[in-house]
Amino acid sequence: MIATAAAFTAVCVLGAWGRTGVIATLDRPAFPAGTLLVNCLGSAAAGALHVRLDGAASTVAVVGALGALTTFSTFSTQIADDLHERRRWRALANGVATVTGCVAAATLGAALAG
Repeated sequence: MIATAAAFTAVCVLGAWGRTGVIATLDRPAFPAGTLLVNCLGSAAAGALHVRLDGAASTVAVVGALGALTTFSTFSTQIADDLHERRRWRALANGVATVTGCVAAATLGAALAG
């Protein structure tokens, strides 16, 4: 149990650092490409790991590392900010790209791993 908790903590830190670096590098005022990228990559990896792992390994990998890498809260606040600032087309584009991209990526990841 302690080893699982330590592994979970370590991969959460690594995932969060990775997310922060990608978003800081790629997000721009025109479009939050970094947020979209981490969410789609994380979804692809989650789809793949979901079919390959079970139990504690699945929890550590999918919930810990990929949960820390991906960011629904940042995506949500970006959409809310866009709507507040009347950037409706950007909000729509980001919402559609993220939801369809993440579901497609998870499906592809699962298919490739299965």
